[in-house]
Amino acid sequence: MANDPFQSDLAWWRLLQQSVKKPGCKPDNFHMHRRASETALLEALESTMVKTAPLATAQFIQRSIEKSLRELPALPDAVMRVVEETNKAEPSVAKIEKYVSTDQALASKVLRVVNSAYYGLSGQVSSLGQSVMILGIQQVRNLVLSVGAISLFEVKGPQQQETLRRFWLHSFSSAIATQAIGKTRKFDRGAMDQMFVGGLLHDVGRLFLFANFTAAYDQLIRRAMANNMPVELAEWSLLGIGHAEVGQRMADFWKLPEALGEIIGKHEGPFDGSESPVIYCVHVADAISKHVYYNGDSKVALQIDPVAEEWLNLTAEEFDELREEVAAKTEEASGMFKQLAA
Repeated sequence: MANDPFQSDLAWWRLLQQSVKKPGCKPDNFHMHRRASETALLEALESTMVKTAPLATAQFIQRSIEKSLRELPALPDAVMRVVEETNKAEPSVAKIEKYVSTDQALASKVLRVVNSAYYGLSGQVSSLGQSVMILGIQQVRNLVLSVGAISLFEVKGPQQQETLRRFWLHSFSSAIATQAIGKTRKFDRGAMDQMFVGGLLHDVGRLFLFANFTAAYDQLIRRAMANNMPVELAEWSLLGIGHAEVGQRMADFWKLPEALGEIIGKHEGPFDGSESPVIYCVHVADAISKHVYYNGDSKVALQIDPVAEEWLNLTAEEFDELREEVAAKTEEASGMFKQLAA
């Protein structure tokens, strides 16, 4: 185990990413039973934390993931209409209110979140139109998108409930971090909004894997941490695909804006310097918030791509201040998940 280069050398991680992304590496498309695939993955994990799963096992797992992606439910119609409207040069507040109102569950959740302690508006907002006027069109769009996406994943027990809570808190923490980083880098309003929703949805592929392969994916993460291996490396080694790539396919299926899909698909890196600064921002935000997945374990390694780190260009003191600011705001938001889950 100690001699396994995957445990400590990130160069192997980048090499593996580049190799498996080559054309022709996509798994075949035919139906496989999800439970059988999860059993196969658990067996691969139980043997050893190998560099790659046996070929037959990997293909078996990949086909089940393919099947689950093909069966992915569409985003609620109300969410899609809101996204379309907010992408217009002059979006209509009245239309946004009308679209959200057609989905009573979505409308009630949005109002509960807006009235949560985080926004400091407890009990003051009584209508969707008022929500838009107070928070702004883009913030409401971001809220509708995140509520709509999370609502697609059915919670089947306490373990998934806790997983969903940690996912949402990490996502919101990342979104908060993008805003703090964006201020230091002087991004314009449009980029700030894009980064915020990117922070909210960047790990939707991880939620998909958790929801569909709960026990196996949880075991994968535990084994990766025990072996000091990046979770992303474990995904590619044992699943043949990473959560970022799964997320980008989900974004394509949902017809989300192309730029958002690119953020989701590329946020883990590695980078070569040609990427949009928005992607670097979400990458850094994700990295400094990743410990939230692991019950706030401060021992989780901070892994920032060198290209993104150079772009960020913060001193150690400035970086510590950034992390403290994000942690404080994340703590404020921790109670909001109850509103989303209700």
